[in-house]
Amino acid sequence: MAQTRGTWAELYDNVDKTVMGVMFNQLKELPPIWREVYNVKSSDRKFERVHTVVPFSEVPEKAEGAVYATENLRPGYTKDFTHVEFGLGFEYTETAQEDDQEAQLVQGAKWLALAARVVQEKRAARPFNNGFTTEQTPDGVSAFNTAHVLKGGGGTWRNRLATDADLSVQSLTDVMTDMQTQTQDEAGHLAGVVTGLTLYVPPALEFLAAKIIESQLEALTADNNLNTLRTRRRWRMIVNPYLTDTDAWFVGATDKSRHGLCTYVRQPLQMKPAREDPKTGNTIVKIRFRQSWGFWTPVNWFGTAGA
Repeated sequence: MAQTRGTWAELYDNVDKTVMGVMFNQLKELPPIWREVYNVKSSDRKFERVHTVVPFSEVPEKAEGAVYATENLRPGYTKDFTHVEFGLGFEYTETAQEDDQEAQLVQGAKWLALAARVVQEKRAARPFNNGFTTEQTPDGVSAFNTAHVLKGGGGTWRNRLATDADLSVQSLTDVMTDMQTQTQDEAGHLAGVVTGLTLYVPPALEFLAAKIIESQLEALTADNNLNTLRTRRRWRMIVNPYLTDTDAWFVGATDKSRHGLCTYVRQPLQMKPAREDPKTGNTIVKIRFRQSWGFWTPVNWFGTAGA
């Protein structure tokens, strides 16, 4: 649909005015959030396929002179990241441009860019918003689950509290314990402790989270003890208004190479040069990108849906 004089008649009424855009004059655009938690990878193909590996089991005892037992490395799980294509155009007529006294039509590109960045943020939040239900990891269960299946046949592990709980000193302490005792590779070997952590919360939990992890002394009590949550870990808090559940909260490795949350960028945000339609003379501006988001492994991300 082309922008004509009739679709925004106030631009063409020959009355001097100041046209203000709320986002660009009064409100400041949100800084990028998704890049703070995602491993950002480039892609040069239609989709990306990720394989996990089942390492060797524990080395058995061997009697002197006895034959060595042998094992093979085994394939783990597979997940495909299929890129989603996005695109939007803005078209306006020659007549509309000629009569646009406020030069607003030529600024359409910045509004397209804003619209694209909002989509990136919302799609990046989906693995968390749907993480207890439809968002799956390669083992076929939800991203945050109490029964992730170990491909090596060694049972299950969890990255969700056995009983969901609201954010508190105790529940965060329980998460820290579970991350040490539950985080395993596909053969069931415990992983090293992650000491740099991100507390990822919706705005409703921002100030409670700050009290818990930033207090010098024991949080939310009158006790004069050190806040061991703060002293035993290095914390970073990220508040994301695109997290839709006001009770859900998440903990992940701040070092993005230590977790499996990733996005593949097949085509970054690309603003196409303005083109003229030879048949109509209309000017067309387009924006386009291709990207995929998700967990190739849930390791080193922990979530709870709240009580």
